[in-house]
Amino acid sequence: SRRYQLTDAQWGLIEPQFPSRSLIGRPTREPRQVLDGILWILHTGAPWRDLPERFGPWNSVYNTFRRWQDAGRIDAILEALQLKLNEEGLIDFDLWCLDGSNVRHPKMLPERVKKHPVNQALGRSRGGFGSKIHLVTDGNGLPLGFCLSPGQSAEIRYATSALAMARIPTSSGRYRTRPAHLAADKAYSSRAFRAELRRRRIKAVIPQRRDQQRHHKGRPLVLDKARYRRRNVVERCFGWLKKFRRFSTRYEKLAGSFAAFIKLAFCLRYLRELLVDRKPAF
Repeated sequence: SRRYQLTDAQWGLIEPQFPSRSLIGRPTREPRQVLDGILWILHTGAPWRDLPERFGPWNSVYNTFRRWQDAGRIDAILEALQLKLNEEGLIDFDLWCLDGSNVRHPKMLPERVKKHPVNQALGRSRGGFGSKIHLVTDGNGLPLGFCLSPGQSAEIRYATSALAMARIPTSSGRYRTRPAHLAADKAYSSRAFRAELRRRRIKAVIPQRRDQQRHHKGRPLVLDKARYRRRNVVERCFGWLKKFRRFSTRYEKLAGSFAAFIKLAFCLRYLRELLVDRKPAF
């Protein structure tokens, strides 16, 4: 069965990020086979030890996953696909959307993590023990960047950090880091964040809370209702990402490993967008 495995067209977009195999030293498994195994874990949420034999020994696939993570290979794949999306005009730079969502953790943690859970973006909120994912999408719901925090963290505290993680590469080697407008709900309504957006020449599409409206001085803030109605694309993006069981429940002890799985989920969304048939209807 090829369920959850990359198609030839999808692999063709990723393959350039893997250098030619060296004939010197111990031979390694085919990168495509290993990546398919990692994606199987992403989809199913199963323990690494339950990885089917067709992908190779589970510990070999796991060690390669950690090695790719540490070497920046997963980041390179993500950036290459973002560059292609940008070159094809598939990223909306008029409107970006920002929101947060909690992900629970089963709390099977070693002592070193229990002593410093905040360092691994873990904490207890009303929804239980876990992490919060702060996500930035474009106006079409395409995920662009994210950051992690302990589950009890207020969303506004990580708004600037999440926005900073949305860095879209260009063919010139530079990055595009800001949209014309940013939409978010009332949880992101703060004077400091609005000032930061003005400094970056980004128009805020954020409604004021009632207590802020009562104490507001000067010209009343005008909400772009047409753009604000499009904000739900970030919630729909969360819904799509949570179909991956390794995303909807955080099984990773380390924040870096959890972030790597989130990036791979982004990559699958990018591949779907790049390979959709856009032939005009006649």
